[in-house]
Amino acid sequence: MSGTAYITLGGGIDLITPPRQVKPGQCLYAVNYECPVTGGYRRIDGYTKLGDTVPGSGTIRGVVTFQDAFYAIRDNDTDATLYKLDNGTWTSVGTLPSGRYEFAEGNFKATETGRALYMVGGSKPYELKGGTLTEITDAQAGAQYIAVHRNHLFLGYPEGSLQHSGVGDPMNWDAATGGAGEIGTSGALTGILNGTGGVLHVLCRDTVKTLYGSSGANFELRTTIPNSGAKPYSVQSLIQPYYVAERGVSNLQSAQEFGDFRQMQAGAQIEPLFTKEGYAERVQCSAISKRLAQYRVFFDDGSGVYISPTGATTVSFPAAPQVMQAGETDAGEEVVLFGDDSGNVYRLGNGADSFNGESIPAFLTLAYTDLKQPSVRKRFRRVFWDIRSGSNASITFRPEFDFGGGESAASLRQTLSFLLGGGLWDVGKWDQFVWSAPVIAEEPGDVTGSGTAINFAIYSNSISEPHEILGYDLTYSERRMRRG
Repeated sequence: MSGTAYITLGGGIDLITPPRQVKPGQCLYAVNYECPVTGGYRRIDGYTKLGDTVPGSGTIRGVVTFQDAFYAIRDNDTDATLYKLDNGTWTSVGTLPSGRYEFAEGNFKATETGRALYMVGGSKPYELKGGTLTEITDAQAGAQYIAVHRNHLFLGYPEGSLQHSGVGDPMNWDAATGGAGEIGTSGALTGILNGTGGVLHVLCRDTVKTLYGSSGANFELRTTIPNSGAKPYSVQSLIQPYYVAERGVSNLQSAQEFGDFRQMQAGAQIEPLFTKEGYAERVQCSAISKRLAQYRVFFDDGSGVYISPTGATTVSFPAAPQVMQAGETDAGEEVVLFGDDSGNVYRLGNGADSFNGESIPAFLTLAYTDLKQPSVRKRFRRVFWDIRSGSNASITFRPEFDFGGGESAASLRQTLSFLLGGGLWDVGKWDQFVWSAPVIAEEPGDVTGSGTAINFAIYSNSISEPHEILGYDLTYSERRMRRG
């Protein structure tokens, strides 16, 4: 008896479900693929280096986009320097104390001229406005986290202090006459983040708290999650806060009752990466991509995790990100920057088809499928891959049978070579698609072999635009019942 079956791909890595029970379409292993919100798996974008190497020594200490310009901080002898990228060259803006820097943009005035960038790196905070870098001398030194909230500048101190400026004046830190104040967090502070509904999330090592109110007269810090905290430099906002907790990536979702929040484990399916491999203690930096609805967190070895509403995958960069920041140009174009430990700054995405000129190796091991007949042996014959247009990559795939314990399929390794780029009329740009090419291609391949279940390992290593694999169609014949 012959048959066909279509497997829709998506859902990301599942490391907690037994391999025999992982949903067909999910994957057991994925490196340098991501889960688009539209489904399937997409090879990630690459990155490109911005300008020359930043002057100075050691790692990049901070990167940021502000008013259509790129900035970077790097140590220089006993202090650090803030640089601005100007025609491919990093030019000095001013001197800062050495430290790892976090940034917040704000405007405390009624006009565009009040727009400013605020930064802190373990010493006094600084303001960059109109091209001038100014120390906020009245603020207490030692803060590592920063936010603009309710027309106040907020500073977070690791020992458990949350301090804010006077209302409407980031330079005023006089508690007696200026309205500045301090709130104790009763725990080591690891991040502060603006939240929906006009609140400020205050994340600590062992708790998550939320600040309600609009000024020092009515600020109230409430405990949101009592027994779980966030790792430093993992806190980001993707509509709701995302962060790395002890058991992996969590997020806060608004609850209907009383305007509170509840914890959800967005990275539940990849929890073993954090609990068994120790990645929870190795967080280096993080960022979000609003364009892709994606939370990204990187670890000290250059590996990372991409999480979207449709699943989680892993990535591995040759240039290990040390600091990272996501922002926008004034026209609304997304900009994601990161700096490495050699003094280089890179822009992630933006059409990059390589790792700064190096090919992008990408691996994907799909979950097994027994076609809902676990006791029936099948003779697999052909597979037809659905691949979205937009890439000229060469993809290699190999089938495997019976959860790796049966017939070897090493000799069946095959390559799909295709040139895709079909466009939709009145949507695609002229000269940017291949005339008569399909929007989605169906690429055939041989999978001759027998077993109760089948899966596929997929590999590509190229300098090319990302490809998307949406699903596959199997043709097979039923054989006999499995025997003991």
